Amino acid sequence: MSLRFRRPSARAMASQWELHGLPEDLSGKSFVDIGCWEGNICAEATKRNAASVLGIDYCTSPDLARNQQKFGFGFIQLDVFSEKLLELPEFDVVHCAGVLYHVENPLSLLFRLRKLCRAAGTLFLETTEYHTPTSDPVMIFHPDSSLDDNPSNWWSTNEACLFEMLRAAGFADTTVTFKTPPPPAAPTIGRIGITAWAASTPEQISLKLLPRRPTYMPNASGHGNRAGIRR
Repeated sequence: MSLRFRRPSARAMASQWELHGLPEDLSGKSFVDIGCWEGNICAEATKRNAASVLGIDYCTSPDLARNQQKFGFGFIQLDVFSEKLLELPEFDVVHCAGVLYHVENPLSLLFRLRKLCRAAGTLFLETTEYHTPTSDPVMIFHPDSSLDDNPSNWWSTNEACLFEMLRAAGFADTTVTFKTPPPPAAPTIGRIGITAWAASTPEQISLKLLPRRPTYMPNASGHGNRAGIRR
C-alpha cells in the first residue's frame, strides 16, 4: 500500500514557528532543535531572545552554515542515537520536527528527548499521523519506499499511540497544536504537532518505567537475587 502525506496548506506552513505553537518570547530559556536541518528554527529562537540555542542534525548544508554564521547559534553534527547525545545538558525547550518517522525505534528517540528536557520543560514535536478509525494505539510500518517514495521513512503512529508513547517516555499534559484533517475515506498519512511537558512528579511518570517485580530486585548494584527469594 503506497501512502502519501496530506500536508498543511501553503498558508498554514508560512510560519513553522507559529504552526508548532512555539513561544513568542524565549528570554532566559535554553533551546535545542533536534533535526535542525537548515537552521531556520534555531535562527528564529535567537530572534526571540533565547539564552542559548543549539541545533543538532546528522546532515549539514550551505543554508545551515549561513544561518549559523549570521545568528551565532551552536551546532553539533550528531546522530540522535549517538551516546554523545546523552552527554548534553538539559534544555528548557526541546523542538523536534520531521524526525520521529525517520528512526527505526521512535520510542527510544522519545526517551532521549525526555533526557534532554529538564523537569517541567517543554517538548514541541511534529511528526506524521496515521489516520485510522480506531481509537486504539496503532503504529504502521512503512516498508521500503511506501511513504512518499522515501526509503528513510519507517513508522507513522495514530494520535492515541503517540500520546501513549510520550507518556511512557516521561512526558505529561500532552496537547495537539495542529493536525491535518483526516480524509473521509481511505487511510492516509497526515501531520500532527504536539506540545508536552516533562513529567516532574511521581504521579505523572508511567508505571512502565518501574521494575516489573520490585520485590525481586537486588538490594545493591551487582548483587542479583539469583535464588528468586522474595523480599
